[in-house]
Amino acid sequence: MDRKTAVSDLYGAHRAFLHNYLMKLTCNRDEAADLVQDIFVRLCQQNSLPECPKSWLFKTGYRLFIDRLRRKRRVVLIPLDHSIPSGATPEQEAIDNEFDLLVRSSLRRLHPQTRTALYLRIFEQSTYGEIAELLGCPENTVKSYIRRGRFQLSKSLTNRQIR
Repeated sequence: MDRKTAVSDLYGAHRAFLHNYLMKLTCNRDEAADLVQDIFVRLCQQNSLPECPKSWLFKTGYRLFIDRLRRKRRVVLIPLDHSIPSGATPEQEAIDNEFDLLVRSSLRRLHPQTRTALYLRIFEQSTYGEIAELLGCPENTVKSYIRRGRFQLSKSLTNRQIR
């Protein structure tokens, strides 16, 4: 059996399983399809076929997913406290300032631990474990604080903008 036939057979046998696996990881059909294609491109670049092709394919898929995830996380978030230089009109700046005040007043209404957890997670980009240590509570409690805080903040901002 020549190399092209072997790669073609591997593609036919494992493409659907790889796609489903990567769909679960990415939650995005197009991204999963791109990753499957990248896996087989890497396979074609190999000098020889791996001994255990199925495990190699899945391991390579997972590693490609992690690489893509890490690239996405490199986006830098700018806190609301820093002014962003822009060519915005005075009206837009006034709207932005009003929204800033609205967010700050909504944050002040949150329970202190919820507000602290939410601030540390969003602005300081702390991990759940770090926040749990600082607040002296379990990690799952921190996750609940953050979930509730986001929900309450969203509800508060939505209600105020409707009025």
